[in-house]
Amino acid sequence: MNSISQIPQVTISSAGRNPVYIEYPKLESIALSRLIIQAVASAFGISEQELRASTRREAAVSFARQVAMYLAHVACGYSLTEVGLLFNRDRTTAAYACRKIEDSRDDPDLDFCLDCLESAVRGWAVQQKATEISNDH
Repeated sequence: MNSISQIPQVTISSAGRNPVYIEYPKLESIALSRLIIQAVASAFGISEQELRASTRREAAVSFARQVAMYLAHVACGYSLTEVGLLFNRDRTTAAYACRKIEDSRDDPDLDFCLDCLESAVRGWAVQQKATEISNDH
């Protein structure tokens, strides 16, 4: 598995029933999502713990989490399913977050902030991919 975007699957067999597939993100994806969370938390003045929380939070925290999901999808190229897995959310929640942030880019200040964050995240993703490739050889 050389691609960052691939997610391994584990099959759990159940006697007499259809198998259940559990997906989980690769370690590289998790490491990159941590960097995204750190950057977004810093940019929006919100704690990393709040961004990682599995429950709903106030609007500012939810918006920052949506930005993090957007960056994982747009800057890293993760599928919406992968983004959902990385942020303990459903694929449809990740899709909603991406649509909402894209629609919010009309605000020049937010657009500038997102451009800066995207640039940083893309740089990290490229660096991580280069490290993966060099480790494979």
